[in-house]
Amino acid sequence: MIQTLSSHPTVQSTPCSSSNPVMDTQNFYPRQQKQDHVYFDDFIVLKRISQAKFSVYLVTHPQTEQLYAMKVYPREHEKPNFFFHNEIRFSRFQHPNIVSTLGYKDNSTFSREGSAHNLSYIVMEFAPYGDLFDLFMEQKHFFDEKLARTYFHQLIAGLECLHENGVAHLDIKLENLLIGEDYQLKIADFDLSYIEGDEKIHALGSRCYRAPEILYKNCEEGKPADVYSAGIVLFMLQSQGMLPHLEGQEYQGVNLFELLNENPEMFWLKHCEFHREKAELFTEEFRELFIGMTKKNPKERLTVQEIKESRWYNGEIYSDDELVDIMEEMML
Repeated sequence: MIQTLSSHPTVQSTPCSSSNPVMDTQNFYPRQQKQDHVYFDDFIVLKRISQAKFSVYLVTHPQTEQLYAMKVYPREHEKPNFFFHNEIRFSRFQHPNIVSTLGYKDNSTFSREGSAHNLSYIVMEFAPYGDLFDLFMEQKHFFDEKLARTYFHQLIAGLECLHENGVAHLDIKLENLLIGEDYQLKIADFDLSYIEGDEKIHALGSRCYRAPEILYKNCEEGKPADVYSAGIVLFMLQSQGMLPHLEGQEYQGVNLFELLNENPEMFWLKHCEFHREKAELFTEEFRELFIGMTKKNPKERLTVQEIKESRWYNGEIYSDDELVDIMEEMML
């Protein structure tokens, strides 16, 4: 039986509005066997849409005829694995900028080509426009400052909901920021996220996005690590997809990661030297915010509230209707 959100005790969240209803998984019709389809229980698998650590499939259901994303986890020793158990703890969050979980099942049998596989899966809302990494790196869509700030606002709104409820995501990066049906940003992928009170932080983060304390495995508090990673995303939104540093790797003989940690003024001088055509994007207000979010000492980093009070953050953003118009034109 697929469990709905109401049947699983998990983290309690403060009220967050959402237009996504919980899927009525208890009343799905029985599946109809068709030889030209692959099934997970009642869901028809259309295609694989992600081959990251765990595969994500685009699926539909004969009752609703809607599209969903299904994240699939292999079972270990006939039990759901750690990552599945960790991710379903965050299913209750209903916020416009956090991907909605609609249901899950901890034990399902998938048969293909004569062999059976035991799996667990989570059914989530489908984000039809992919992720920010795809927009920047593959489709080469770049943002002006107002659009960058609009999406940064949405990222901070999602993080604020998480942090207010004692949750740290710990893997904020372009690939985990999806673009939903209404072009709203959606934070996704909670399989290594942390709730205050957990015995330890398991996340290793992602190269070039992770905070120094995550890299060096001495992280004591997750929220400042999220702020650091959001700062990296901010830089990429503003600079049209350019990373601020390559972690331990040098760029033209310069270790920008070390400069950011030890000498921010020289960090900016080198960036403007290497990328003269983008130097005008790094305004004083932007630099102030970015450096405040990426300080080496996590205790000195800006909080979400301080980010919201910063000068750059309080510049102009697009309304929801304007955002739809701009993104629809961009996707043509």
